[in-house]
Amino acid sequence: MGATNCPETPRQKMITMMYLVYTAMLALNVSAQVVDGFKTVGSAMTKSNENLQVKLDDTYANFEAALANSQDKVQADYDKAQEVRRLSAELGAYIDSLQYVLMAKINPTAEIHPNPKNPKESIKMSVVNPDKSPNFDSIRKAIAIDGFRWLKMDELHESTNLFAKEKAGKGPELKEKILEYKRKVREILGEDSSNVNIALNVDSLLTPDNKLEAWEVVNFEEVVSGSSLVTLTRLRAETMNTEFDAVNMLYKHVNKGDFKFDQVRMISRPKSSYIIQGGVYETDVNVAAYDSHQEFTATINGQQLHSNDSGSVHYRVVCNNVGLQKVNGTAYVSNPDGGVKEYPISDSYFVAKPVAVVSLDNMQVLYAGIENPITASVPGVDSRNIKVSISEGQGKLNAAEGDGKFMLTPAMGCKKIVLSVDANIDKGTQHMGSPVFKVKTIPAPLITVGGLRDGAKASRSSLASGVKVAARAAEGFDFKIPKGSIRVMSLEIYVGNKGFTCNGDTFEADALSAIKRANRGDKVYVTAQVMMPDGKPQPANCVITLNK
Repeated sequence: MGATNCPETPRQKMITMMYLVYTAMLALNVSAQVVDGFKTVGSAMTKSNENLQVKLDDTYANFEAALANSQDKVQADYDKAQEVRRLSAELGAYIDSLQYVLMAKINPTAEIHPNPKNPKESIKMSVVNPDKSPNFDSIRKAIAIDGFRWLKMDELHESTNLFAKEKAGKGPELKEKILEYKRKVREILGEDSSNVNIALNVDSLLTPDNKLEAWEVVNFEEVVSGSSLVTLTRLRAETMNTEFDAVNMLYKHVNKGDFKFDQVRMISRPKSSYIIQGGVYETDVNVAAYDSHQEFTATINGQQLHSNDSGSVHYRVVCNNVGLQKVNGTAYVSNPDGGVKEYPISDSYFVAKPVAVVSLDNMQVLYAGIENPITASVPGVDSRNIKVSISEGQGKLNAAEGDGKFMLTPAMGCKKIVLSVDANIDKGTQHMGSPVFKVKTIPAPLITVGGLRDGAKASRSSLASGVKVAARAAEGFDFKIPKGSIRVMSLEIYVGNKGFTCNGDTFEADALSAIKRANRGDKVYVTAQVMMPDGKPQPANCVITLNK
């Protein structure tokens, strides 16, 4: 090797800097398909919440009318309904405030598209106040016009900053407010609480290694902002569903013993309004304030159905078409006089394509021969029901600590890794996607000579006293390297025009003697052959200038 080839040129330094910037950008990269999925789901669920609010308003209007007609009979249940309404509004406002704070942090400015006929037309509006606090009115306006489309859903840190317990975040507080809300609603309903589906489950979750993890940690810490925003929207929906079921349970007391249908509305109660393509949509349709002994029939999307013992018709359909799906039909209820009255049925749900979210915890490439931490998830599916695998010969994939966490070690010579992600849905297994990742060789290492880095100056006496050459991973390489897996195998040393070869990591006698005889200003060129963790040796250079 010629001595003039040893120094790192300015161009090489520039390429190294560009590589570090590029890998940092890749570390923040989440696929556009996943981001669009979060935006679509969040917008659809927000629209579904608006529809549910209309149904809630109708139920409260029915209560007002019943109170006006028979105050003595209705007052007690009406007061309980108003208390449920107040509690639900408080919890809903708190959830909304957390969502708006997170939105303002990740997108202080919203670019929205007010004209559906011209998607290229857009306006920008600030969603924060002069003191940087969130402007709730502006955020509500942006959501009303453009759903979640204006939000940066792949941001990685703000959710953790807002909710993490270690940072005095809002996660534990949110859980406590939910638990208190559920307790008070059950207290209001009394014995009837067992007949109301109060969701809002905030129990700890079991990780793949059988470790219980707090609900708030699983849902909000170390996840992209899109996942947290969708989770908050879901919690808002579950609060409204709890309020709807509780108020309707109280409203049943109003007409208990009566048989009146003059203000009846049909109620559809789907198990979920978010379905993955190939899954099943199921809903129970009830008549409000309905006598459980009264039978009725219904036609829903062409299906002829008959009510069961619980006074419901059960509608079920396999979801093969993607997008917003409509549920329309008619219920036929017998009147006390022997006639039949018709009531319309209307609902909607959203069917999403199967999508697997696999993020690399360090950067958007894999490195051969070492463990690469990855996280896998599927929107709407518990991480315990997700299975990740790779093809034989591509490397090793082992579960790590935490939900959806894995360590992936690509095999040497492998150029790409194809992950297979499956999920257990509706008692069956469904393939959710096969994301592909590039595999690269570990970047060239850095070496130091007697603790001195490339370009340093040293005296002849300090170098000639006997030094060792040490190697370590390149700067900016964010992977955990096993101790002792990077080591110097041999050295090539040039002092002036004389070259020396040394086995191991230490200057041998002839090289030390040449250093003692060198002049001030001479350079010592060192090239080390370094064994890397992937089993592949790589060269690394260091130049030291003698200053005395």
